[in-house]
Amino acid sequence: MLGVSFPSEKIQTRLLRELYSEAGVDPSSVSYVELHCTGTAAGDPQEANSVAEVFCSDGRRSTPLLVGSTKSNIGHPEAAAGLASLAKVLIALQDHAIPANLHYRQPNPKCLGLLDGRLKVIKINRLVYGSLDCTKSDQTESAV
Repeated sequence: MLGVSFPSEKIQTRLLRELYSEAGVDPSSVSYVELHCTGTAAGDPQEANSVAEVFCSDGRRSTPLLVGSTKSNIGHPEAAAGLASLAKVLIALQDHAIPANLHYRQPNPKCLGLLDGRLKVIKINRLVYGSLDCTKSDQTESAV
């Protein structure tokens, strides 16, 4: 059963498009996405490929979409995974720096966006200036 016991790239892509459309946010204005990626051969490509499709496929992005996951730093916090990711992004916005993914080494060969450069894993702490309202100006970058 795809989407419940096995992740579905198609369903994740549709969900992301619907979510950003309903929120009135242009995915190309987003500069960072915190992924759930757990290091699994099955789930990571489904998620990474859907993110690359939604955020990077319209040709308007001039730089790779920055991505990260708390799992590379602290492991999988199970039921608190979403909360850990949200806390990471909030702290990053507060400190104006996205933490590096400490244990990331190389992309899964099925994560096409990582291989072709549409997505870029943060390997060193990266200074950013962001806002939670997802607006973009000369002084701010969107961070979701």
